Amino acid sequence: MSEKIAFYGEVVRTERDGFTVIHFDSPIGPSANNYGLISSSTGTAAVPFTELVPGTKVKGTAESSDRDLASIKTITVVKR
Repeated sequence: MSEKIAFYGEVVRTERDGFTVIHFDSPIGPSANNYGLISSSTGTAAVPFTELVPGTKVKGTAESSDRDLASIKTITVVKR
């Protein structure tokens, strides 16, 4: 993993088993990740996962990787 990078984005998918996919407004990191993943098991969300519904605008930090998904480290809701 790499350094933490600030992002803005939108929730595109939330699963009942505790993970959420975020589409970044702009690609992040050296491999230009367009999507990030956050899991309820990491406990980094500043809001309950019930508030992370598709269409919700969010911001936070993520670690980019050479894979298709970045790892979300912190997240907060900007607006719905």
